[in-house]
Amino acid sequence: MALTPELALVALLAMIVGEAWRVSVPGVGQDAPLSQATAAALAVSTAWPAHDDPDHLLGLLGPLVLACLAVLVVAAARRSWWAVPPDLARTVSTVLVAGLLARVPLLGSASLLERAEAPGAQAPTVALLLLVVSVIAVVAPVLGRAAVQAAREGSPLRVQITDHLARHGALMLATATTAAVMALSVRLLGAASFVLFLVPMALLQPAVTRQRRIREAQRQTIFALSRLTDQAGLTTPGHGVRVARTAVPVAREAGVEDADLADVEAAALLHDIGQVGLTRPIPGGATVEVSARDQRRVAATGAAILARTADLSRLASTVGDVGIPQHWAEQRGDVPMSARVVRVVSAFDDLTGAGTRLGGGHGPVEALERILRSTPHEYDPQVVDALVRHLERRGLLAASDAVRLRTAATAPDGAGTGT
Repeated sequence: MALTPELALVALLAMIVGEAWRVSVPGVGQDAPLSQATAAALAVSTAWPAHDDPDHLLGLLGPLVLACLAVLVVAAARRSWWAVPPDLARTVSTVLVAGLLARVPLLGSASLLERAEAPGAQAPTVALLLLVVSVIAVVAPVLGRAAVQAAREGSPLRVQITDHLARHGALMLATATTAAVMALSVRLLGAASFVLFLVPMALLQPAVTRQRRIREAQRQTIFALSRLTDQAGLTTPGHGVRVARTAVPVAREAGVEDADLADVEAAALLHDIGQVGLTRPIPGGATVEVSARDQRRVAATGAAILARTADLSRLASTVGDVGIPQHWAEQRGDVPMSARVVRVVSAFDDLTGAGTRLGGGHGPVEALERILRSTPHEYDPQVVDALVRHLERRGLLAASDAVRLRTAATAPDGAGTGT
């Protein structure tokens, strides 16, 4: 179908509105589902300039120019040129992926673009194929951002892809479905399809934005509470944040499900909040240096504080179990892996931080050796092994040290911990 001036004008206005009215994604950036759905629909249903071969790639020029123009118009109006590269990357990848897939001949016969012109009895199949192509086109920029972030942070690509897809969730499916419906209807309704079928998406978008703001507010509340002990001088500055940043990948290494990683992060941030109830502060807040009884008291106080809050009460048992040594955890049999991870990582950060009362600051190898001397009595060998693998991946441990420490961590009854 040729991209007429009327279609081009209405689609351009719809994409400008979509680029100006976005959904923010904490930690990722901003989505423009209205614009993305319109761009994908144009790519799989229209072509400009016209060509004898309807599948000619030159026909993608019109949809691509319109989508990019919408991004540039909004950037110019807001004077936010710094956002142009990622927005253009999203737009170009969506249009190209959708347009190329729609123009590939299916099993040596007509392409999806040609079949959509007159679906006839094949209408259900064409609709399903349009939905599949739209989903792939919408997911493509998300995968690109995940790859960039994985390369920047040195984290596994699979982990970043999972995190990014989870953040976008149902919004991607709604965007792809809207694009497929618009592509099917544009031949019957013309430019009206870009208005009619964007209304449900426009109604959904505020609800999605509100939900994400609530989640972000909850996360910020947890971070604010984690800084309480820092501000009171009870722990070294940033201890909770450092423990959380390390605990999440270590928990993943140790086999914690991705769905539970948010609670691992929250428990790591709040694991020392019980120190506000101490009558005599722990020097430097390093619980690794105090008795097992004092560790349990700190954890139990923190659990009692969290149990009184409706939103954070789910973390109370995990924070309380951080004070349980490994040999007790084995006897109980119900101490979650997340609590054991936070216990090990907190001890590691205490030992490598500003210095401890007994031994001063340690390097990563020395800190791990000291932890291993108390493993498996105090710490879970599986978690220590996961911590070693994580530190090796980040380049903080030499391969030879990592092999030696992992051997010691998995040795029965600490047989390999001698140094």
